[in-house]
Amino acid sequence: MIDEPRLSAEELACFSAIFSQTRVGTALTNDPLANHLLTVTTEVPQVVASILGKAKLTLLAEVGAYKLWFPLRIKVDDFGLFQPTLGVPEVLDVSGVERCWRLAHADDVWIFDHDQGEQWSVESLSSSGMAIRAPSSQQLLSSKDLQLQLPNGETMRVDIKPIRSEKGLAFVKFKAESEERDALRQFLFNRHRSQYANLYSKLS
Repeated sequence: MIDEPRLSAEELACFSAIFSQTRVGTALTNDPLANHLLTVTTEVPQVVASILGKAKLTLLAEVGAYKLWFPLRIKVDDFGLFQPTLGVPEVLDVSGVERCWRLAHADDVWIFDHDQGEQWSVESLSSSGMAIRAPSSQQLLSSKDLQLQLPNGETMRVDIKPIRSEKGLAFVKFKAESEERDALRQFLFNRHRSQYANLYSKLS
């Protein structure tokens, strides 16, 4: 059985600081980051349910224009004490229609078509969809062996479903195996932290 990916000690320290009782938001502040909520829930919205897999408990962190859904597992250690373990979160963008956060300009992410021996660049990427610089969705569908490659060398086989094509971009939804999806979630979370370092630094 593959364990849920865990946050690093540095990441845990960051979120411990974010939600410490020493930082209290107030409705009178002009700082949009001051108000945040932390909730443990068994109700997972459909938009992240398939992504988080079999997580029965989740911790929801609401910060600014984003919701971070952490898979939460509670184990009993050798001393009979409960030990909560946070997994890597799925980031939702709630600034408009609530959806998985999308990495724009994913210049270093590629789709490889092993059937045709071709590769295409991925223009944008989320946990459930992407925009591929390809002539058409039909060309992608004709391949039965498509692999998504991340900059760290991680690869994952994906099954795609076309949504639309326009201006040389094929917009698709995709599915991947659970452990591979976990690696993708980690990659996107890392990129979100990198792109919004100012947001995270203000919180900590």
